[in-house]
Amino acid sequence: MSTLPALPPWIQSASGTFMTTLTGLAFETIPFLLLGTFVSSCIHVFVPDSTLRRLFPRSRILSILVALVAGVFVPICECGTVPLARRLRQKGLPLSTAAAFLLAAPLANPMTVVSTYVAFNGGPYPIFLLRLGFGLAAAFLIAIAVELLTRNDKTASESVQKVEAAEEAEDGHGHEEHDERGEESDTGVLIHAGRIQRSLWARLNDVLEHTSRDFLDSGRFLILGISTAALVRSLLPADALNVALRHPGAAIGVGGASAFILSLCSSADAFVARSLFAPASYPAALMFLMLGPMIDLKNSILLLRFIKPARLLAFIAIIALVCAAVALAASPLFGGST
Repeated sequence: MSTLPALPPWIQSASGTFMTTLTGLAFETIPFLLLGTFVSSCIHVFVPDSTLRRLFPRSRILSILVALVAGVFVPICECGTVPLARRLRQKGLPLSTAAAFLLAAPLANPMTVVSTYVAFNGGPYPIFLLRLGFGLAAAFLIAIAVELLTRNDKTASESVQKVEAAEEAEDGHGHEEHDERGEESDTGVLIHAGRIQRSLWARLNDVLEHTSRDFLDSGRFLILGISTAALVRSLLPADALNVALRHPGAAIGVGGASAFILSLCSSADAFVARSLFAPASYPAALMFLMLGPMIDLKNSILLLRFIKPARLLAFIAIIALVCAAVALAASPLFGGST
């Protein structure tokens, strides 16, 4: 009985890398996407648009700063921040504010800071502080660039007007119901309390419905993204990084390209950055640690669900240029490292 010919060694190696990478990315990203869609659904159901907008100042600059600070306290990675940033946009907030949150949350949340500290503990440089400081500076500059490019965009203001009009109509209806309830007896009060309780259960049901719908909707693009990232990673030559790191100018580009292609979760990417770039090139490691949480291959495909391709390409270009400039500015802090 004839047997099938053995596959060439490079195909066997590439297929093994593909399956390992695909499985790892799936286990890393899917739970965070589920968490992000759940939190965004809670915001959509329980937080009125006017309340959310009051948390952000009318000043675009101050609104960006508030979004950066809010991102620090949200313990989810980049896959979970996409639904949240989309919800902020739908609530009528400026695109620059949503972008600031999208960039800052996966970069500076507590899990990312702790994992970076553990990964580079004992090294000659405080990489976790440099990642936090320079990363937030890069996120701020990118959000400012988005604001300058979209300040004439009327989409957000029109959304705010529609939301406010709907809220005024709802408030008016609520006042009418309140006047009617004022004439109710004690039995009516009990009935009203029952309605509030049923309303809570109805809202919880809405949260689950929104979560399941958004998760399944975004999950298709996430699976496509991680599959593409796994395929590219399996075909990437093993020695390509080592050769490029010998040249100071190319090291930062390699760090950014690696972060984009590998598409790692921000809560675990510091360990990969240490193994790939330290101590050969700390600027490349910093570029890797800044750009990866902001944008990567799988996240780009996920964002295509909400952003037009032309805008997404411009967004990616802005992120890459700003992160490269910040990494170059930070290079003197690393002494002789390329």
